Amino acid sequence: MKIKVKNKKDEFYTAKNDLVFKAIFCDVNDTFLLKTLIEKCLDTKIEILKLYPPEVIKKNLYAKGKTLDVLVKADNKIINIEVNSCFYDGLNRRDTGYICEKYSEAIRVSENYKDMPIVIQINFTWGLPDKYPIKSNYMLIDSKTNIPFVDNLMIYEFHMDKIKDAWYNGDKEKAYLAILDFNEEELKMVGKGDKYMNEFKKKVKELNEDTEFKQFLTQEEDEKKRISTFEAIAREEGKVIGKSLGIEEANIKIAKNLLNMNMSLEDISKATGLEIQKIEKINTEN
Repeated sequence: MKIKVKNKKDEFYTAKNDLVFKAIFCDVNDTFLLKTLIEKCLDTKIEILKLYPPEVIKKNLYAKGKTLDVLVKADNKIINIEVNSCFYDGLNRRDTGYICEKYSEAIRVSENYKDMPIVIQINFTWGLPDKYPIKSNYMLIDSKTNIPFVDNLMIYEFHMDKIKDAWYNGDKEKAYLAILDFNEEELKMVGKGDKYMNEFKKKVKELNEDTEFKQFLTQEEDEKKRISTFEAIAREEGKVIGKSLGIEEANIKIAKNLLNMNMSLEDISKATGLEIQKIEKINTEN
């Protein structure tokens, strides 16, 4: 009996992949899909004034090697969308860092604090623990009185696994979000008469038929796995080395080992927390 091994070229990529999400929704010439998605998430009408493409975002924000996924200016709102294909300890702190960076920027450009825009982060997260609800709305509020500390900073997080389960259980209103991670067969089950669904299906299919784009995605995935492996090695070494050395010394030793593995300076900085300039110095002395 022959077992057919699935070729990566045959893999169907969904918008759970942040690069696919950006390719589908970050069209500066046609913001229909993005506008519709945001309106459904926030349950309000918006007018997109400006969409900042990811390559522009990369120039003005560096946070532990990661850039914002999608940034939109709409009405009196700054909206950041984060696509989290998995959940891990520290993810919420990382995402909070992004939105606080945008909040800080909004303060600097506003004529006065009362004229500041509403700053919103929308998280699409897979792998959230079951204790999290299907949709969370976070604000800085007093735990006893529920009085908000500020009224213009909020985070919406969608439990993408629960959303897909809800869709399978008959809640068709969840299709607009569940479709982000639909495979080819699931895509055939939606879209009749719905412009958003049909446009999304068309784009995701076109991307999966683009050989060069799929090759790029495969390379990106392999690189992410490589970096994750290195980071895991660094964490394990840190536990051992940290018992006999201080944190700084342990990170320096880990950085040396990762340099010997030909890991990039940026990725070593992510794994150890050391500044790139410090790692460059270690490299010259190594």
